[in-house]
Amino acid sequence: MKRKLIFLLTILGFVIYSCDEETIGQQPLDNVPPGEVSNVEIINTPGGALITYSVPKDEDLLYVKAVYSRKEGQISESKASQYADTLVIEGFGNTIERQVQLIAVDRSRNESKPINVTVTPLEPPVNTIANTLNLKEDFGGITSTWDNENKAKISIVLQERDSLLNEFVPLETYYSSAKEGKFSVFGLDTLPKHIQAFVQDRWENRSPVKEYTITPIYETEFDKGKFAFIDLPGDGPHHSAWVPSNIWNGTNEPNGYSSNPAPGMWPQSITIDLGVIGRLSRIKLYQRKEYIYAEGNLKKFEVWGAETLDLSGSWDSWTLLGDFESIKPSGLPFGQYSDEDSAVAYNGEDFSFIPTNPKIRYIRIRVKETWAGGDNFQIMELDIFGDNR
Repeated sequence: MKRKLIFLLTILGFVIYSCDEETIGQQPLDNVPPGEVSNVEIINTPGGALITYSVPKDEDLLYVKAVYSRKEGQISESKASQYADTLVIEGFGNTIERQVQLIAVDRSRNESKPINVTVTPLEPPVNTIANTLNLKEDFGGITSTWDNENKAKISIVLQERDSLLNEFVPLETYYSSAKEGKFSVFGLDTLPKHIQAFVQDRWENRSPVKEYTITPIYETEFDKGKFAFIDLPGDGPHHSAWVPSNIWNGTNEPNGYSSNPAPGMWPQSITIDLGVIGRLSRIKLYQRKEYIYAEGNLKKFEVWGAETLDLSGSWDSWTLLGDFESIKPSGLPFGQYSDEDSAVAYNGEDFSFIPTNPKIRYIRIRVKETWAGGDNFQIMELDIFGDNR
């Protein structure tokens, strides 16, 4: 029995050894190179090109590749299967002419003679986006806006001059592919800031640097310990478990506030006493994490304010401070979202007020539409900022 076991283990070891010795992947079938691509046409694009062609007739054709250099000494390849007739080349940081080799490859990894073509990329997205990039002072910070017509994946990089080091150091980097870009840096003091800004893509192409001197406007966060719920006629109806105080309990999970579903009672509203008189600069609204851009999360809403409270519930004594809409950065259809969408929803959406609004003590949030279009709404947490000196 022992000899039989040793014999079996020996055979098994031989089989394993033999398997390890086998070449992984398809064995070469021949050494005949495929034909060349033909009927090549070039469509230059921002920072790249589209190359269309006719594939050779070889039955064992595997793919067609383009070989080119994005930067000197940096060779790149783009590939398309035998079923395609177009190659996409991207990642160029300027409009200099580039030489591209088109090579057909068969299943034996034989390569055709290269076809040399010239592409002349259009102005790269980092430059066209940077031309629209604008920075301005905001309450407690800096707001950047830009246009990204082709929804290129880019980052907006802000640097601040460090007076001690006498050099620019990183302040904030924001990644986006939104068509109409916007982001803000908050929590800054009111001293003048010397800022550099540029646009960068995933191939590390950079736009020319733009410089600004910006002085943020004073802002502080209102003390949530002073907030209180005011149940005015016409507000609600309010959920018995997801209570109003969850809006300012310091956390955006697990439960927030929810109104009760009430068909026919729409729009719905809720009133909050801030406990102090001040002028609002912005609010940060947190969505329900497990249902971002869905369910009862706010899509369209108004914020009204009043310095003194009319207990009748009439809107006549209230001033409209802002009419807002939650925007999904990616613009994807309902039920779909990108990493950028998730980051914005999880970190809170900022909605800014104009500085000429009156001072108020009470706010009334009037919800006109939710992301699901239902008949109730939810708020997980609300941060409120402004000048309450």
